[in-house]
Amino acid sequence: MKIKSFIQLVLGFVFVIWSCKNETTFQGKHDPDVIKTYRNHSTPVSKMDSIASINFITKQKLTELYELSSLYSSNSEDSILQEILFPQIKSYFLENDSITPFQILNELDSLAVYYVEVGDLKLSEKDSIRPDSLKIVQFDVKFFSKDKKLIDSKPKTATYILKKEPKQFKHEFIFYFSELNDIQEVANDTISSGVAE
Repeated sequence: MKIKSFIQLVLGFVFVIWSCKNETTFQGKHDPDVIKTYRNHSTPVSKMDSIASINFITKQKLTELYELSSLYSSNSEDSILQEILFPQIKSYFLENDSITPFQILNELDSLAVYYVEVGDLKLSEKDSIRPDSLKIVQFDVKFFSKDKKLIDSKPKTATYILKKEPKQFKHEFIFYFSELNDIQEVANDTISSGVAE
């Protein structure tokens, strides 16, 4: 009886250690040739018929943006690759936004990130499917090093706009991110109320 309990205890420890190890190493796919082809293409209205489908597409767009950015920052010596990737990264933002792409790239550079993983998306229940309105999503980003070890994990929030792109005989949307922040930055982003006299 003691041997059986001891074996169960050892197996339990092995399982816990194995589970923790998988959490701290990058398990996803990372194919630079595929990542280079990412574009912020428009999405047909028919694919955006529910909050669940918008959630799926939002996760896809966030993943594309972070993977392009990590490929850009991890290849700082390859200026040709960077010239190709930067316009692709900028295409995920409105034309007049030049600060946000640099914020992401600076964050990835400072952490020496090679791989990223986006997960745990939470869309605001109040958001609608209407075009040209701001939408907010909370998500987690895991940053991994060159040897696929976890560097950091951060809860973030993104504000994005679905812009209607009129095409001939069909309506499509393009995702544009307007802000990508840490959750703490958003919580502290308040305007104090003044005293009116």
